[in-house]
Amino acid sequence: MKPVNTKSMFSMLCNYMEKLDNDEIDVYKANAMSKLVGQASNLLNYELKRAALMCNKNFQDEHRNLEAKNFDSLPQEPPKRIG
Repeated sequence: MKPVNTKSMFSMLCNYMEKLDNDEIDVYKANAMSKLVGQASNLLNYELKRAALMCNKNFQDEHRNLEAKNFDSLPQEPPKRIG
Protein backbone atom coordinates (compact mmCIF):
# COMPACT_ATOMS: atom_id res chain seq x y z
CA MET A 1 0.00 0.00 0.00
CA LYS A 2 1.25 3.45 -0.91
CA PRO A 3 0.00 6.19 1.41
CA VAL A 4 -1.74 8.84 -0.67
CA ASN A 5 -3.93 10.57 1.89
CA THR A 6 -4.36 10.85 5.64
CA LYS A 7 -6.52 7.73 5.80
CA SER A 8 -3.91 5.54 4.12
CA MET A 9 -1.10 7.12 6.17
CA PHE A 10 -3.01 6.32 9.35
CA SER A 11 -3.53 2.75 8.12
CA MET A 12 0.19 2.42 7.43
CA LEU A 13 1.00 3.68 10.92
CA CYS A 14 -1.42 1.18 12.44
CA ASN A 15 0.24 -1.61 10.46
CA TYR A 16 3.64 -0.54 11.77
CA MET A 17 2.32 -0.40 15.34
CA GLU A 18 1.02 -3.94 14.93
CA LYS A 19 4.36 -5.11 13.51
CA LEU A 20 6.14 -3.41 16.40
CA ASP A 21 3.86 -5.13 18.92
CA ASN A 22 4.58 -8.50 17.25
CA ASP A 23 8.35 -7.82 17.24
CA GLU A 24 8.42 -7.99 13.43
CA ILE A 25 10.27 -4.65 13.25
CA ASP A 26 12.48 -2.82 15.70
CA VAL A 27 11.75 0.45 17.45
CA TYR A 28 14.21 2.37 15.25
CA LYS A 29 12.46 1.42 12.03
CA ALA A 30 9.04 2.20 13.50
CA ASN A 31 10.33 5.56 14.71
CA ALA A 32 11.80 6.40 11.31
CA MET A 33 8.54 5.50 9.56
CA SER A 34 6.56 7.57 12.03
CA LYS A 35 8.73 10.62 11.35
CA LEU A 36 8.35 10.17 7.58
CA VAL A 37 4.58 9.90 7.89
CA GLY A 38 4.62 13.03 10.03
CA GLN A 39 6.44 14.92 7.28
CA ALA A 40 4.01 13.61 4.67
CA SER A 41 1.16 14.79 6.90
CA ASN A 42 2.75 18.25 7.09
CA LEU A 43 2.83 18.35 3.30
CA LEU A 44 -0.81 17.33 3.05
CA ASN A 45 -1.77 20.07 5.53
CA TYR A 46 0.20 22.59 3.48
CA GLU A 47 -1.63 21.52 0.29
CA LEU A 48 -5.03 21.79 1.99
CA LYS A 49 -4.28 25.29 3.29
CA ARG A 50 -2.89 26.34 -0.08
CA ALA A 51 -5.93 25.02 -1.93
CA ALA A 52 -8.24 26.90 0.42
CA LEU A 53 -6.33 30.13 -0.11
CA MET A 54 -6.20 29.71 -3.88
CA CYS A 55 -10.01 29.50 -3.95
CA ASN A 56 -10.14 33.08 -2.72
CA LYS A 57 -10.17 35.39 -5.78
CA ASN A 58 -8.66 38.32 -3.85
CA PHE A 59 -5.76 36.13 -2.72
CA GLN A 60 -5.18 34.85 -6.27
CA ASP A 61 -5.02 38.38 -7.64
CA GLU A 62 -2.47 39.56 -5.08
CA HIS A 63 -0.19 36.53 -4.77
CA ARG A 64 1.74 34.71 -7.42
CA ASN A 65 1.47 30.95 -7.71
CA LEU A 66 4.81 29.68 -6.39
CA GLU A 67 3.96 26.09 -7.27
CA ALA A 68 3.94 26.94 -10.98
CA LYS A 69 7.51 28.25 -10.82
CA ASN A 70 10.33 25.88 -11.78
CA PHE A 71 13.31 25.32 -9.52
CA ASP A 72 15.97 27.98 -10.09
CA SER A 73 18.71 25.37 -9.89
CA LEU A 74 17.31 23.29 -12.79
CA PRO A 75 17.89 24.25 -16.40
CA GLN A 76 14.80 25.29 -18.31
CA GLU A 77 14.01 23.00 -21.22
CA PRO A 78 11.60 23.99 -23.96
CA PRO A 79 8.54 21.74 -24.29
CA LYS A 80 9.11 18.75 -26.58
CA ARG A 81 7.10 18.56 -29.77
CA ILE A 82 5.14 15.40 -30.38
CA GLY A 83 4.72 14.17 -33.93
